[in-house]
Amino acid sequence: MKIKAAFFDIDGTILSHRTHAVPEDTRKALYGLRERGIKIFTSTGRHMLELEQLPIPDIEFDGYVLLNGQLCLDHRREVLAGSPIEEYDIQQVLPLFQKRELPIVFVEKDRIYINFIDERVRIAQEAISTALPELGEYHPGTHIYLVSIFSSRKDVYEVLERMPHCKLTWWAEYGTDIIAKTGGKVTGMKQILDIHGIRPEEIIAFGDGENDIEMMEYSGIGVAMGNGEDRVKKCADYVTDDIDEGGILHALQHFGILE
Repeated sequence: MKIKAAFFDIDGTILSHRTHAVPEDTRKALYGLRERGIKIFTSTGRHMLELEQLPIPDIEFDGYVLLNGQLCLDHRREVLAGSPIEEYDIQQVLPLFQKRELPIVFVEKDRIYINFIDERVRIAQEAISTALPELGEYHPGTHIYLVSIFSSRKDVYEVLERMPHCKLTWWAEYGTDIIAKTGGKVTGMKQILDIHGIRPEEIIAFGDGENDIEMMEYSGIGVAMGNGEDRVKKCADYVTDDIDEGGILHALQHFGILE
């Protein structure tokens, strides 16, 4: 089956947090895919505002699956689809946000803000080479696409019990994302693929974290980075090398997609 598109997680997959840069062999691989007419897309928990602050602005993607599938943009960064969290669920977590019982981030289409910052937030943000979120207040009636909580698994699961229409995924020791149950990276990918007329078996996907598992299982070829989590590697079709050791390029060469 000919591969027509590739989906990439960002943190630990395209962007190395050891060097705080995109490895040159990864850039070579992305450019090589585009030269061969293979479309390249992001599939990340990041917001576009965050991507703009990372050292990847020169890489031209054909589309963006953001916020773990909650928001999808085309190559011009225009909104294709979005799946906000239900208002009922936001109202359940809002008292925790307002009383500052836990560090909580609310993510809107054009805005990211947190209720307060502590050491758990600093540790999680440092792990993904990202500045601390801005402090902000919730405005009633605003669509929230993703909620991030910086705390222990026990605390987070207790919050999730208040949000019956949501699910969660972890991306750092103290970092988790809560999204609508109907969302997820695969939901966003399906919307992108439908627009381009590409089937799941015609894509290859790369990831390293827990929130990449469903994406890799959905794709024709799912590749886990060598620096990825063990449970991610167990779900992959192929485990490639570390991000800083040519992982993406080597996998594409292994499958004959690039020479």
